[in-house]
Amino acid sequence: MRGSGLLLAFLIAFPGIAAAQTLKVEESIVVDYRPVIARIEAGDTATARSRLQGVVTQLNAVEGQIVKAGDVIAVVTDDTIAPQLSSLSSRIDGLNSQVKQMENDIARNEGLLAQGFYPRVRLDEEKTNFEVMKRSLASAEAERRALSARQSEGRILAPANAHVTDVKVVRGSVVSPGDVLATFATVDGVVRLALPERHAPNIREGGLITLRLPARSDEVRTATIIKIYPELRQGSVIADAKVEGGLTALFGERVDVLAPVGERRAIRIPKDYVSTRFGVDFVRVKVGERFIDAPVALAAPLVDTTGQYEILSGLKPGDEIEKPEPRP
Repeated sequence: MRGSGLLLAFLIAFPGIAAAQTLKVEESIVVDYRPVIARIEAGDTATARSRLQGVVTQLNAVEGQIVKAGDVIAVVTDDTIAPQLSSLSSRIDGLNSQVKQMENDIARNEGLLAQGFYPRVRLDEEKTNFEVMKRSLASAEAERRALSARQSEGRILAPANAHVTDVKVVRGSVVSPGDVLATFATVDGVVRLALPERHAPNIREGGLITLRLPARSDEVRTATIIKIYPELRQGSVIADAKVEGGLTALFGERVDVLAPVGERRAIRIPKDYVSTRFGVDFVRVKVGERFIDAPVALAAPLVDTTGQYEILSGLKPGDEIEKPEPRP
């Protein structure tokens, strides 16, 4: 009698111990998925174009190479720019000499004017010519800077951290302004999927999908849809998905996607509440004042990602179940 009182006091002090073994059965919303075939496309694409008419004198890109933003992909040389720069440099040197000489002459003549040995009209004329010469020098220097900037446009830079997907030229090729030298594509954890049109109503931003590359290790990866494009392309819905841990694949590679096809209500219970004997699955259900082992039918022999079984029959909402006693 004393032992029963101590047990009762222990259960009152720690009610979770008694209640932790029982569970009330409730329905939950389950999303059904169907495997569909999709393609992996480049998330972002870019092109490197020439801005000069010239010859490709340096080419640093090959297909499949990973480049960083700002890397020099190619150098296009316009042979007409160098002679113009040389001519302008010589002209600027001459103008600098003339400006310096005129500045010295004006300083000397101002001293003579102060002594009354030099006419003011001529000095004013020299000062006007000096200002014109300085403007000519500034114009030549600006023209040289413009030519230098144009020459630097021959350095073709990578637009972003990306993969080189195609190189359109070889070293020595003659290109015109606007010609494409190379194309780039970025993945970096975000893949663009082309899914069949019939699954458009069941795909939403923020939803989870499962990817599997059948041509590789059949590894299953989870991805979150971050953007759905409003335009169909060749009968496919285009969506961007963020893959946990990134994804290494070829552009255009086929991928199996478990796409959501609808929702339904189902009964799911933790795996700890199911026991199996002689190939039959049982759950301890409260009937009256005691618990009995009731056979149940499971939707699949394996638990889902949350460690739960889906019950097809044998339980109904409102049933109270408890964990089975540990087998000796």
